[in-house]
Amino acid sequence: MRPQPPMLSSIKKLFGLGALLVLVYCASTVLANAAVFRDRAAFNAASQNLHTLDFESLPNVESINEVDGIYFLNANPNSVRVGTQQGSKVVVGETLLEFTRLIIFLPPGTTAVGCDQFSTPMIVSSSTGESVTMNQSDNSTFVGFVSDQPIQHLIVSLDFPEPTPSAVIDNLSFGQRRAGNEPPVPQLLVTSNTGRAVALDSVTTLSEPFEVLSKRNFAADGHTRITLFLVGVALTPADLTFVMVQAEDTQQHVFALPVEAIGQAKNLSWMSQVTVRVPDTLAGAGELNVSVTVHGKVSNKAPLRIQ
Repeated sequence: MRPQPPMLSSIKKLFGLGALLVLVYCASTVLANAAVFRDRAAFNAASQNLHTLDFESLPNVESINEVDGIYFLNANPNSVRVGTQQGSKVVVGETLLEFTRLIIFLPPGTTAVGCDQFSTPMIVSSSTGESVTMNQSDNSTFVGFVSDQPIQHLIVSLDFPEPTPSAVIDNLSFGQRRAGNEPPVPQLLVTSNTGRAVALDSVTTLSEPFEVLSKRNFAADGHTRITLFLVGVALTPADLTFVMVQAEDTQQHVFALPVEAIGQAKNLSWMSQVTVRVPDTLAGAGELNVSVTVHGKVSNKAPLRIQ
């Protein structure tokens, strides 16, 4: 059975208590072929836009299930903890009797993931179908996977020997596959139940439908500002001139949405946000498909509504 990701509660912190949005995890029924790496330097060279959780800033706690929007689900309930091993802070998934199984749910759009794994023997498997057995004769304690399709999760498991050791991971790195010198392709986030763009009024944090003009914002021109959310790219204010947003109506007319602000999303280091102004030309536009272009790479299209 395919493991199912839990709801991203961190999204509620980002969007406000009134929003209930679940992000698509790029589910696929077809297993992809991922390249397997046992050397971190080679993995880094095959990846880009990497984020690394070293857990050093976390206190030693007895129960934890989420760090930076990364979810940890263990076969032994409520038994994922932060501890210290070989002088480093690590995440430990305690064994359940003679069985160890720690599932790490990754952000949407992840196509590269790797980690240091200290306990051996242990089996590390990717949702794309690859599996590596770490054993006492290994000279490497690192394992990484790079795929051209999304990697939804890792599973660290073992059901031998007795007693079965707990799962231990450190320096969890995740990002995107490197395709030559090409910049990464942005992925516009959509809701899992409707496939619509995750888009919020930048002031009220309310979702669609949006209006061109709003009395509930602080802008002198009265125009609504919409914030869109992306993965796969790490945006800073310095990238502003390289980001464009377009909307296409049902008659294939294309409209530019002026980009006013970009940057990292609050509470989730792997997510970026783009805030645009709704122009007068979209008054009464109805259903639109929006896309975001970053450094010449165009995202997926997702629907939203302007009334």
